[in-house]
Amino acid sequence: MKIAIYNLNFATLGGGERRTCALAAHLAREHIVTIFVQSSVPIATIKTIFGLDLSNVEIIALEHKDHTAEILRWDPDLFINNSHLSNLPNPARRGIYMCMFPDLRNIDLRSYHIVTANSRFTAKWINKRWGCPSEVVYSACQNMGPPLMKQKVILNVGRFFDTRTGHHKRQEMLLHAFKGLVDDGLHGWELQLVGTTGPGSENREFVDRLRDDAADYPVHIRSGLEFNELRRAYQKSSIYWHATGFGTSEAKQPGKQEHFGMSIIEAMSAGAVPIAFNSGGPREVIKPAINGYLWNDLEELKALSTQLIKDPQSLQSMAASAVLRSRTFNVSEFLARMDCIIERITAPDYNFRLLQRRTTRLRMKMRKVAKPAVEYLKLFASALRGQKKNKLH
Repeated sequence: MKIAIYNLNFATLGGGERRTCALAAHLAREHIVTIFVQSSVPIATIKTIFGLDLSNVEIIALEHKDHTAEILRWDPDLFINNSHLSNLPNPARRGIYMCMFPDLRNIDLRSYHIVTANSRFTAKWINKRWGCPSEVVYSACQNMGPPLMKQKVILNVGRFFDTRTGHHKRQEMLLHAFKGLVDDGLHGWELQLVGTTGPGSENREFVDRLRDDAADYPVHIRSGLEFNELRRAYQKSSIYWHATGFGTSEAKQPGKQEHFGMSIIEAMSAGAVPIAFNSGGPREVIKPAINGYLWNDLEELKALSTQLIKDPQSLQSMAASAVLRSRTFNVSEFLARMDCIIERITAPDYNFRLLQRRTTRLRMKMRKVAKPAVEYLKLFASALRGQKKNKLH
C-alpha cells in the first residue's frame, strides 16, 4: 500500500513531527511511505534529533507547489494528514485526519474517514467546535529511561518560541519561579531549559532574553541537543516542570493550553517527577501526589517543588510511579492504535459498514425528532377530543 503523510510543520522538529517520523518509520516496514512537507529536513538530522531512522521513507518538499496536485500525482492509497491547522481535503481513497487541537473554526472533514485526537481534552473541543466524533490516539512518547543517578536538577523541555508566536511554553515564567526559589534560600539545585529554537529572529531573541534574565543564577539554557544528550538530561533530572497554558483562560483560549504533553510523559519514563500546570492534557496523565503534581499559580508551583525537594523518599516513590504511568503512552501503544485504525478503514467491506453506521445514526436522529412530534400530536388530539366533549355537554 502507498501511504502519504502530510506535515507542513516538519522543519520545526517538535512533538508532532516526532509522531510523524515514528509513524512513517513503522509503516515503511510493510508499505511504501512518503512524507510531504513544506521544506525538507535531512535524514541525518532527523536521526540525530529523534533517534529515528527514515532511510526507507521518501521526503518531498511542497514549497511553491500545488499540494493537492503533487500528492495526487503520487497516487496514495491512504492519506494521513498530521499537519496542524491544515484544511487540505483528503486526496486519496482513504484518509485519516490527526488533530492536535481544533484551532481552525471552519473546516470540512467529510472527505476523511477517521479523525483522531491526541487527548480526551482535544476530543472534547473537536466535538464542540467541529461537531464531529473523533478517536483518542495518544501521541508516540519516546521512552527516555532508564533513570540514571539523579541529580539536583529541575528540567523543562520545549521549543523556544517568542511570547507573540507559536505554541508558547512559558519558559520565562518557569525561570521567574526558579529565581524566586533561589532568592528564598534554595541551594544546590539548578534549572535546565532545553529545546529547539523556532525559526525567525524573534525566537532567537527570546532565547537571548532568557539567558540575560538567568544571569548569576544556576540556570542552563540549551538549544538543539542531540537525541542522546536530551535523553541523558531526562535521565539525570529529578523534577520536571511544565507551564504551557499558564496565564491564559482554558474556556476562552483552549488552544493555548497543553493539548497532551509529550515531554511530560518522556520525563516520567526517565523517573523525573512532573509538576505541570493544571489544565488540558496533563490532567489525563498526572495523578496528584501519586506520580506528580498539578499547579494553578507560581506560588503553588514553588511550594510543591519545595515539598518534594525536602522529602527525598516521596520524590523517589513518585518517580517509580511516574515510570509505570508513562508506559500507557509509549510509542508501541500509539503504533498499535494506528495499525488498528488503518486496518479498519482499508478493509474491503469498510464502505458497507460505514454506510450501515451512518444509516443507523440517521434513524436514531429521525426517532429523536419524531418522538416529541408524536407526543405533541397525541396531546393535540386529546385536546380536540376534550373540546368535542365540552360542546356535546
